[in-house]
Amino acid sequence: MIELDKRAARLAQRGHPWLYRDDLKKSDLEDSEYSTGAIVRVLDPEGRDLGIAFASTRSKIALRLCGSWAGEDSPGLEEFLVDRIERAIRLREGMAPADGGVRLVHGESDLIPGLVVDRYADVLVLQATTALIDSALPLVTKILSDLLSPRMILARNDQAVRRLEKLPEEVVLLAGESVERVVIEENGIHHIVRPYAGHKTGMYLDQQPARQRVKELASAAKVLDLFSYQGGFSMAALGGGATSVQMVDQSKVALELAKETALLNHFEVPEMIRGNVFDVIRDLRNEQQFYDLVVLDPPAFCKSRREVEGGIRGYRDLNRGALRLLAPGGRLVTCSCSHHLKSELFEETIRQAALDLPFRVFVEERMGSGRDHPALLRLPETEYLKVRILRRWD
Repeated sequence: MIELDKRAARLAQRGHPWLYRDDLKKSDLEDSEYSTGAIVRVLDPEGRDLGIAFASTRSKIALRLCGSWAGEDSPGLEEFLVDRIERAIRLREGMAPADGGVRLVHGESDLIPGLVVDRYADVLVLQATTALIDSALPLVTKILSDLLSPRMILARNDQAVRRLEKLPEEVVLLAGESVERVVIEENGIHHIVRPYAGHKTGMYLDQQPARQRVKELASAAKVLDLFSYQGGFSMAALGGGATSVQMVDQSKVALELAKETALLNHFEVPEMIRGNVFDVIRDLRNEQQFYDLVVLDPPAFCKSRREVEGGIRGYRDLNRGALRLLAPGGRLVTCSCSHHLKSELFEETIRQAALDLPFRVFVEERMGSGRDHPALLRLPETEYLKVRILRRWD
């Protein structure tokens, strides 16, 4: 049980889900049990209940609030995890077919700080980014096995963010057989997922709504897919009836996988350009190439606050180049997954990119991640994905 001082209590009451060491009294987290994390009851200075939290001395985030809990005591770890994981899975019922992909647990949004669980058909891939969840992985594995009976449970704990909790970067098979590849179905299209080697947990599940929209917009369109990776957007465009698709990426492995995916879906293999996207945009512009639909989904350019200024320049230059490749009436689907680049700043960057262009640019749609990636209003970091559909009008 931890009693907060007035300042920290006010932050918690205002909905701040994270409290940093500097927000707390020095005596609050002195017990050695907090070195690997513990669930604690949090009280304000008058003894009023503020819910429960993960407490840890490993990182700057000392308390991660995780909702209310009946009674006066803190729950046991197993009791807590069973309750929260079952609730998260129930919320996703019907969001994806049995052979599809869906995020089952989304960290703080599901009141389980530091745990992400993605399902790809009968394969589960998880990530643990807090000390308490990392120490509880055997328990998490048992709960998921009992609830879902998956063919494999894999921990993709190879993210740099784990260093903040002094945790090793590793990939660990937690249960079941080792599955190198699994095929999922999404909006009538099959995708190849590599749990061990693919980006994030194997695929960008958060872009499912945008892929569906690209499929809807691609009919009879000439399409350019920038930072295509293994072709999620390209396959959506082909499935929607695009007349041609060009893919641009630096990864030979990703482009080869895209070719395999196209054949799997009985699509014509897209034209593939392996190279630096900045250079390719310039070359296409010099060749007077124009497109009905351009998809721009770059990696996160702002991985920290220090990188925001440079990241903005990168996003601005890319968007300006992509806009100049649009045919009259063409659309640009532009994305940012940098949570440090807030929505308003992203749109301002797009506006700067459109300055002095010889045509008007309209914001046609604003999108984000799917319902299986819920954004917690109190934690802006969970609304990291921004997708804007822009249209050129002359």
